[in-house]
Amino acid sequence: MPRLTVNGISHNYCLEGPADAPVLTLAHAQGFTLDSWAAQIAHFSDSYRVFAPDLRGHGGTAMAGKPYRIEDLALDIVALLDALDIETTHYAGASLGGMAAFALAMDHADRLRSVSFVTTQGILPQASIDGQRAATEVMRREGIEARVDATLERYLRKGYREDRPDSYAVLRRQFTANPLEGYAEAGAAIFAMDFDGRIGAIDLPVMVIAGEHDIATTPERMTLYRDGIPGAKMDIVPNAGHMPYVEEAEAFNAVLAEFLDSLP
Repeated sequence: MPRLTVNGISHNYCLEGPADAPVLTLAHAQGFTLDSWAAQIAHFSDSYRVFAPDLRGHGGTAMAGKPYRIEDLALDIVALLDALDIETTHYAGASLGGMAAFALAMDHADRLRSVSFVTTQGILPQASIDGQRAATEVMRREGIEARVDATLERYLRKGYREDRPDSYAVLRRQFTANPLEGYAEAGAAIFAMDFDGRIGAIDLPVMVIAGEHDIATTPERMTLYRDGIPGAKMDIVPNAGHMPYVEEAEAFNAVLAEFLDSLP
């Protein structure tokens, strides 16, 4: 895949679809890579120019090597868009990628045509912070393999491992191939963020997408963004957990396509 160095970091990315089509940016969750969007890249690249980067410390993109903020992920996206001569983009971000969407929508709204917040939130509850810190410490002591299945079982709907063993194995390989410190750097940025008090200022077409059985970011939690962002729409993907774009890709694609098609 092609690479670009921006903000002092070598970034891996995918860019597929007609050069003259509107751009759709897809940003992945913590612990995964741009490959988690494979079904969306294949589906949307007929009518969109799909841009999917590996975020800092994930996949083929280098680690920051120092503490950073979620706002820095947004700055990476902006710098990559600049380097690729992309003026504006639709943006869909899942979990970590959705957290970057808050920073983009608040601080770089002129670069966005729309934003879709997928199974994400603007501030992490303390219980979630404590749980992820503890899990990261276990991984430091025992290796990333020690927590990968527990993490995936929290993210995916009950029974997914048994129903879709090949897909589960792909996600497991993504998670274990990422450097632990890249995961930890992202975790520290997540723990420090606080966007919820500013969501009322977002002035863009917004779609909020939840997974019916998501326990990491419940549909109830995500109604805050439907209700707090002026004009925001929301849909819930049935039979899915924290990764509806993987678990129920066809249904997820239909929801995202309907939203994008509704825009001018």
